[in-house]
Amino acid sequence: MFAALHGPAPGRFCSRVLPRAPGAGGSAGTSAGTSMGTSTGTSTLSLCPPPVTSDQIEHLHRRFKQLSRDQLTIRKENFDSIPDLEFNPIRSKIVHAFFDKRNLRQESDGLADEIDFEDFLTIMSYFRPIETSMDEEQLERFRRDKLKFLFHMYDSDRDGKITLHEYRNVVEELLSGNPHLEKEAARSIADGAMMEAASICVGQMGPDQVYEGITFEDFLKMWQGIDIETKMHVRFLNMEPIGHCY
Repeated sequence: MFAALHGPAPGRFCSRVLPRAPGAGGSAGTSAGTSMGTSTGTSTLSLCPPPVTSDQIEHLHRRFKQLSRDQLTIRKENFDSIPDLEFNPIRSKIVHAFFDKRNLRQESDGLADEIDFEDFLTIMSYFRPIETSMDEEQLERFRRDKLKFLFHMYDSDRDGKITLHEYRNVVEELLSGNPHLEKEAARSIADGAMMEAASICVGQMGPDQVYEGITFEDFLKMWQGIDIETKMHVRFLNMEPIGHCY
C-alpha cells in the first residue's frame, strides 16, 4: 500500500488493503507489496510497548534528516524527493497519512502543515512489527491501531464513515497500475465490499435507518480473520545515503 521511503536498499512492506468481495475466490484481501524504506517505526509514545532501542531511534532520525534536508520539520514537498513514491497510484493518500492529525493523535482535525521528528515516530509506529512479548490485550490494541490508520486513509472527508464513493476511489487508484484489470472490475470489487459491509451491520440498524457508509466498527468486523498484525509493518535494513536529498 505504501511506497518506499527509502534509499537504494529498500525494505519491504505488504498490506492487505481490500476486503474480499462476496463470492470472490482467493484470499480475503488484495496484497499490495511495496517497499517502504530502510527504517521501521515505533515510538516511545506508542500505545503498544516495549519502546524502541536507542539504535532504532538513531536509525529513524537519520532517515528523518534525509527527508527534511537537515531541518527540524518535514513538509509535504519533502516527499517529492522519494523516487518510488512518484509512481505510486495512491501517492497523495500516503503523503496525507503522514500529516493527518487523526494519525498524529492530536485533538484538532485536518492536515498539519509540517511534522517534527516526534510526529514522524508516531506515524511510523503504525508499521512496527508484532512483538513476541505482547500479551493478548496489547495485541488487540496493536491491531486496532493499525486498522484505525488504514480506515483514515479511506475516510478522506474525515466524517467517520467510508462512503461508496470514497471506497471506489481508493480501490480504483490502487488497481490503476494493473493493465489487466478494467476500471469497471475495480468498481465491482468496491461495490461488493460495500455490500458485504452493509450485510454485516444491517441487523444492528433500525427499520428507518439508512446505511450511509462503513463505520470504524464495521471496518473492524470486515477485517476479522485477516492477519493485519504481520502484514502491515516495515522491516529494518541498512540505510544508504540519498544524494539528492541533501
